[in-house]
Amino acid sequence: MRFSVLQQKEVIEAGNGRFLGFVVDAEVSKETGYVTAFMIAEPRKYLGFFRGEESVRKVFMKDVLVVGKDVILVKSLS
Repeated sequence: MRFSVLQQKEVIEAGNGRFLGFVVDAEVSKETGYVTAFMIAEPRKYLGFFRGEESVRKVFMKDVLVVGKDVILVKSLS
């Protein structure tokens, strides 16, 4: 699957259905070449471009439950 396709999918927390954002980057292991985590950016709020920095959360592959047609479901994050 291409990374550009992953970036179009919504990331949803499976436990409560909360929308977390979209994939903006991936962390890759130097040793294995496998993706170890996704960087998820929260959607910008109205006039959010004035804030300057974007809130990014790391979601490890062990927490990804399903990569579906339209969404990526992840375990509940604290």
